[in-house]
Amino acid sequence: MGLLGKLRGVLATNFPELPDAPVLTPFQERGLALGAVYAVEGALPVNALTADVDPVTAMRILAADWDVRDTASARTAYGYLLGGGHRTRYDCVRNHLNVPGELSHSVERAVTERAVRELPAVASRHGQRSEEALHWFRHAWPHRTVLVQGTSRTIPESVAGWDAARVVHISRYFLDAGYVRPDEAWTAIGEAVTLARSYHGSWESFEAGFLAGRAFWQLGSGFEIGEIVRDQLGFLKAGRLLRTRQDSPWARIAW
Repeated sequence: MGLLGKLRGVLATNFPELPDAPVLTPFQERGLALGAVYAVEGALPVNALTADVDPVTAMRILAADWDVRDTASARTAYGYLLGGGHRTRYDCVRNHLNVPGELSHSVERAVTERAVRELPAVASRHGQRSEEALHWFRHAWPHRTVLVQGTSRTIPESVAGWDAARVVHISRYFLDAGYVRPDEAWTAIGEAVTLARSYHGSWESFEAGFLAGRAFWQLGSGFEIGEIVRDQLGFLKAGRLLRTRQDSPWARIAW
């Protein structure tokens, strides 16, 4: 293979496409773009709503990662992501996490004591249990700096991008497993587009929400900080490609 062929291979790897995939409508292209960060990071097709795996593999992945085993549980997962997801938990604790990373011991203690006092009432206003809010705060607080990306000095206002991207991502596997029909998947994705655009004003904001949301979930789910940082690097690379390459879905589709 010559140099030109090798370069083409690298470019194709960045944005993998499924040969002979049906032409997407503008609505479908916009929906798939929400999941592009997953597609680029995981080498999934950016031009088709599929993970390009066989039904048995899709079922195994969904059972292990989502506890989804049939149509009913697939719809429950859609309801969770579109109805609240991790953004509701994040909304409870965001203001208490949004403080500078380097604090004196006395200030650290004062902030955490204040959170313990105030979070039960905040959680109640968001329809959450106080122990849930305290759990997510306590696990995120020591490593809150991983929620900040780029040149921003504050954590994102919302992590709706995380929930919205996951709607697209799981839809790929739902279809491959045969749990939902395409029209139901596209309807859910359309709702995810509305969700993302109601909280984020640009692809950059969406990406920041996705990255912070993923890290927030990992912090509260027992992941080691080193594992979280390594994972984040892969998605940062995917986001950089999507933001800078002219053939990227994010470059072709205005927010």
